[in-house]
Amino acid sequence: MMTGKIIALVVLLTSTSFYQARSINDVLTQKEEKKQVYRLNEGVDAVLVIGMGFANFDPISTTDKNKLKKAIVFEVELVYTDFPKGADLSELNKQRILTALTLRSDLVKNESIKWRLIRQMSCESEAEAKVLFHGIVIHYRSEQGEEVMERDFNFLSETLPEKPTETDIIRLRKETKDSTIYKVLERKVNWSGMTVVADVTGSMTPYYTQLVIWFQLNLNDKRIQNVVLFNDGNDKKTEDKKIGSTGGIYTLTPKNYDEFRIQLIETMKKGSGGDSPENDFEALIHAIKDCPKSKEIVLIADNLADVKDFELLEKIDRPIHVILCGVKFGVNPQYIDLAIKTKGSVHTMTQDLEDLYLLSEGKTFTIEKKIFRILGGKAVEVKKT
Repeated sequence: MMTGKIIALVVLLTSTSFYQARSINDVLTQKEEKKQVYRLNEGVDAVLVIGMGFANFDPISTTDKNKLKKAIVFEVELVYTDFPKGADLSELNKQRILTALTLRSDLVKNESIKWRLIRQMSCESEAEAKVLFHGIVIHYRSEQGEEVMERDFNFLSETLPEKPTETDIIRLRKETKDSTIYKVLERKVNWSGMTVVADVTGSMTPYYTQLVIWFQLNLNDKRIQNVVLFNDGNDKKTEDKKIGSTGGIYTLTPKNYDEFRIQLIETMKKGSGGDSPENDFEALIHAIKDCPKSKEIVLIADNLADVKDFELLEKIDRPIHVILCGVKFGVNPQYIDLAIKTKGSVHTMTQDLEDLYLLSEGKTFTIEKKIFRILGGKAVEVKKT
């Protein structure tokens, strides 16, 4: 009985009624990362740079600040120098954070946004320190819209050319940096008779293009039998999207690269904006109904977007294998809960988590360096203290 009471207390204390938002002090007491010189690491998503002078918190320059208002922010880097050597820079950095909050007020209190404190060590004098970068770097995903669509379409056109040769396909496979789809499908050789459900909304382009190339490279194996593409409601406005009937879902049984590529482009073009959460579960239910003979159902999910229709989880009655894309900033527990409830699995570029549903209450597991605990049948991230 005592164990049950302790678990119940943990759940209670993590409820919203006891929740206290993260503070600036919480951010500043995180462990620093020490680097010789900070280098901006740009990826698929956008970056906003707030440059500040040495020993100063006034912004020298800010790029794309208007785009930040409705964007999804993943990570914020606070960059400063170790000069004077070993100095406590808490007050200066507090002011730098306050400056960033004038652009986006939830950067600190929203705990889904990761903060990194980076102290640059390669400076022996104030003159050397002054030439290094100081300030705030915000990594985010732009609001879906025409600009994002045009960027994604250009990327798709370059990555999936018309009438590619076999040499082209092999080259495209080798040139991929984040090869999540390739890695998982190559590891899971036991998956056959697959119906693959793929999110083709904004910023998922680097992943669903991999699916087309992998399909072509393994065409003779016929491991993928059906593909269900979803774009979260075609051109519907956010207020017109209803749970369970958002739409923008298309089923195909591709016979070749050209057929797959054309349908992918058409589906992507029909989805041109709206809110960030996607209709993943509606698409899964659609796939189960359309492709009842599938041996495996695989969801290619945008880890950085929430599931809009999570309430439909009870209607999914098949094991779902979830391939998570974009896990650099942590793992979205909604997709872990999907795997637990359906007795499915979760996969990243480097890791496979199977039989999660067998974990008993209170047990922990690790995925992408994050620790989760099973509480009330769901995955709850264990916060470091």
